[in-house]
Amino acid sequence: MKRQSFTVDILPDRVHARARPGSLLADVLTAAGLPISLYCHKKGICGKCAVRVVGGPLPLLQPRERSLLESRGLGPDHRLACLYRVSGNLVLEILPESRLEKIEVLETGPAAPILLDPRVKKLALKLDRFGKDAAASEAEALGLLMGTPDLALSLPALRELGRLRESSRAMATVVLHGEREVLALEPGDTTAEAYGLAVDVGTSTVVAELVDLATGRGAGRASAMNSQVSYGADIVSRITFAFQNPEALRRLQNAVVRQLNDLAAELSGRSGVPLGRVYEAVIAGNTAMSHFLAGVTVDPLARSPFTSVFGGLGSIAASEIGLDLHPAARVYIVPNVRSFVGGDIAAGIAAAELPLHPGSELFIDLGTNGEIVLKKRDRFTATSTAAGPAFEGMSISCGMLAVPGAVHRAEWASGFRLHTIGGVAPRGVCGTGLIDILAIGLEQGLIEAGGRITSPDRKLHLSDRLSLTQQDVREIQLAAAAVKTGVRLLLGESGMSPGDLDAVYVAGAFGSFLDIRHSRALGLLPDLGDEKIRFIGNSSLAGAKRLLLSGPERTAVEALVKRIDHVSLASRPDFQEEFIRSLELGPLSGGTS
Repeated sequence: MKRQSFTVDILPDRVHARARPGSLLADVLTAAGLPISLYCHKKGICGKCAVRVVGGPLPLLQPRERSLLESRGLGPDHRLACLYRVSGNLVLEILPESRLEKIEVLETGPAAPILLDPRVKKLALKLDRFGKDAAASEAEALGLLMGTPDLALSLPALRELGRLRESSRAMATVVLHGEREVLALEPGDTTAEAYGLAVDVGTSTVVAELVDLATGRGAGRASAMNSQVSYGADIVSRITFAFQNPEALRRLQNAVVRQLNDLAAELSGRSGVPLGRVYEAVIAGNTAMSHFLAGVTVDPLARSPFTSVFGGLGSIAASEIGLDLHPAARVYIVPNVRSFVGGDIAAGIAAAELPLHPGSELFIDLGTNGEIVLKKRDRFTATSTAAGPAFEGMSISCGMLAVPGAVHRAEWASGFRLHTIGGVAPRGVCGTGLIDILAIGLEQGLIEAGGRITSPDRKLHLSDRLSLTQQDVREIQLAAAAVKTGVRLLLGESGMSPGDLDAVYVAGAFGSFLDIRHSRALGLLPDLGDEKIRFIGNSSLAGAKRLLLSGPERTAVEALVKRIDHVSLASRPDFQEEFIRSLELGPLSGGTS
């Protein structure tokens, strides 16, 4: 009678698993909750899944397996889990370097680790194993060697293949995108030099991080004010500019591409990583910014029903949009949800792992566009509000970005006590400071609930050199009202009130520095306990990094955006009434129906 299963004991984890005869050991370990590195997708060519067989059958080594184990200095009691078929009871040890560790990419808020599985991978191969007997061409032989018969090589890769084959014993590195697209062939073993770029293209600022694709660790971060601000401080202004001027789209695209190239060059210079070793960029931005970057018209966003030309583009060549990375580098623009809810929000939701959480949660991105997503159990609903650039310190007379000298926190002690970034003399006020100041002004009677400054000169005096004008207060009031309106209407759409929420995630570059009490006082955040408010910082960048480091995460986010329902606030008959109501400074009340 045929044996039904064998036991597999894994050391030092003390995990006991069952395996059917003929099962692939890699699958058994993964099913037992012990993920190991299957870098080459179980094709037996990377050698990264080695285990030591302490007790049990030791089948004969295949020539390829023997070569890989010997190159790593491993003895005859080692095998590759992706090639080992279970034929008896086993006791084995997973080598530390074979374990697939989870990578943290969300720097603030709850842990949201991922398993490292980038789309771009490097595999070093000995070309003396490059037999052509069964192949019609060297390209086909390379595919057979890699276990991918339908391997797709670009013309530059084919040219390099021809040169590398002149030295039959040479080591070559294949730069693979996905499972079958060869971006490049490089002489020698360059597997330790594989990098990608994660980018958040915001309306006001652009942030880029250079990432080591082999380890998931950041190799540097750089940021700058979005140079498109010269064409308009907010998205609506830039869309209007692009709509009215035939040359505008080209200028807007050139501005953002030039800036990305400058940031990439800065990161390369600081880290010592050549741009020729950067093989992919994942870019998250709102819908308009994604279109500007791709050089695609935004005309449909300028008129009702405010649709986009594309949702997602898949993977495109970096050279198509003018990015100066490796000549064959790819770009992945995170797919937009719908209308003005863009890829930055899809990336943020993925970074916070909202789809994996039970219950009802709210996601708020306090940026220029003010996007809001409500999750009620398995249903996602999203909307956007024109909050304007006030939260980022722009359109304010003494406003500035969150850089040294910016007031980022304020207290009251018989007058305003200001705290600046870097502890230097105050030069201006950034978003978090503005929220503190407005809430304190309301609490101290310096500002009425309707937004009117009570002093005779209609100024809120902060220090000898800094003050907020009545117009400044109106700008912040309008931004806060836009967010409050969106939250109220979205909750009402789902028949909920703020008290029904299990958690609120606050994203945005300044999110983690917000004062919860002051934010609740203005109605920016629902009146919930502190433990339910979770600041997650720049979730757009964290999401872009997550998608750079995990191919499966991209598949998941592409499925996610199709599940999200979109609510157009402008088309709601009660929008204007709700917005006027929300102009009143004060706590956020229940949703509408």
